Amino acid sequence: MKKLMYMCIAGALAAGAACSRIETSTSNQIPATNAYEASIRDNNMAAGSTRGTDEAIREANASTNTHAAASGGFMFQNQLMTEGEFLNEAASSSMMQIQLAKLVQQRSAKPEVRQFAEMMMDHHTKAALEVHSIASGMNMTPPAVLMPAHQKAVDKLSKLTGKELDEEYMEFMEDLHEYDIAKFEVASNKAPTVSVKAFAVRTLPILRVHLDSADKLESKID
Repeated sequence: MKKLMYMCIAGALAAGAACSRIETSTSNQIPATNAYEASIRDNNMAAGSTRGTDEAIREANASTNTHAAASGGFMFQNQLMTEGEFLNEAASSSMMQIQLAKLVQQRSAKPEVRQFAEMMMDHHTKAALEVHSIASGMNMTPPAVLMPAHQKAVDKLSKLTGKELDEEYMEFMEDLHEYDIAKFEVASNKAPTVSVKAFAVRTLPILRVHLDSADKLESKID
């Protein structure tokens, strides 16, 4: 069970973003690293290039990152994530975590889990307001409803109660925050827009606190 829901959520979010890009342009599709490096190596061999493969790969990666910045986004998990997609995911994730926190406060068997959920509600209410403020300044409108992957998580946990809910919720919080930390770390370094980058920088320490708390609590209730 460990990591399963996270992998489903991350995969669904990535697939959703990829579908969106395919509909508008196929030029942003970046192969997996190994295939990417192999294609560069094959091209060099076919051209009889005397340059080192590592040099060619560095140049290709630099070109990819330049393209990502020019497109108003950054590379995450070998795909282009636009700043709009990043903000939309952040808004939807905050809405999801507020809904889950309310659910847990009503049905949890453990006061420590309810306390954690209260922290999630407080922090993500503030985060949602900040995301909407940043998006508004960029002439964007975050979603008013949950993304399908986030709705699926809510639907699944809504069927549980008591100890089973506590265990599944805390595992999900661990996995979700691992994914978010990886994404926000990239955004904090690579997001082209100052307000988006600053939001990622400010949010990262909070996400790390959430993950640390979730790790400790999940091990206690198992």
